[in-house]
Amino acid sequence: MFSFAKKPTYSPPGKTVKSLAAAKHCKDDPQAGSNQRLQQTLGNQAVQRLSATSQRGAAPSVASSIPFKTSGTAGGLAGLTLDVTFSVTSTPADSLQAIQTFMGTRRTDGVQVGTYSWRWHGKTWDAFVDGGKNSPYVTMGGNTPAHPTNPYYLTPGEVASQVVFSTDHGTIRIFDRPGAVALHDEAYFETAVVAVNYRGTGKDRILKAFKWGWTGKGTRSVIGKGTKIAGAPSGILVRNSVSPEFRNIVRHDYPKYSYT
Repeated sequence: MFSFAKKPTYSPPGKTVKSLAAAKHCKDDPQAGSNQRLQQTLGNQAVQRLSATSQRGAAPSVASSIPFKTSGTAGGLAGLTLDVTFSVTSTPADSLQAIQTFMGTRRTDGVQVGTYSWRWHGKTWDAFVDGGKNSPYVTMGGNTPAHPTNPYYLTPGEVASQVVFSTDHGTIRIFDRPGAVALHDEAYFETAVVAVNYRGTGKDRILKAFKWGWTGKGTRSVIGKGTKIAGAPSGILVRNSVSPEFRNIVRHDYPKYSYT
């Protein structure tokens, strides 16, 4: 979704994604200043891990205590195009959604993206929830956030065309073509598959997560072959839970959002 003019969407043949109505601009997190030191530390840890990834072709995993029945079934990352499908079973929820975060070095033209920034090793880093109220999709593209209150990546139209879910099982297709990474020396994404209102608890649940990104202005993948999906290299690194950096970015942009 990291596009300033228009959010890339995937539409199966015969289906059209409708535009959303205009929404009011949301204010920045008023508690951001008090959390600056914690945010800066977590951001630095993320860069260190992703730097290691680019050298080894894989990133350290984050342990998960609950092995949800969620798995990638098709696709992955090819060039700058992400198109991946996950299957979910035995997971009671209202529906499925995705949350995607971005963190990267300041754009080469000096423009800041998002409202969460820090300095580390002489570089300025920016981060935001992709498709969220502080993302370039909204602040530069003039679009409505994908969801009015939650940090969801899929718009209602995309949910209708890319999510199939009934009671406790279904599939979700996640698509992105972030051409704007060509303006960043380093650009890192983390995407989570989310069970909406898991078991009727009023909270969402992270089911799976995957990392992907580039150095060299979108020319060198930091993941390499990645996790195999349907027996083939996917170009993304799939894990059972999200990183501390993902949680911190979501907390910064959406402090009232509740999930486990």
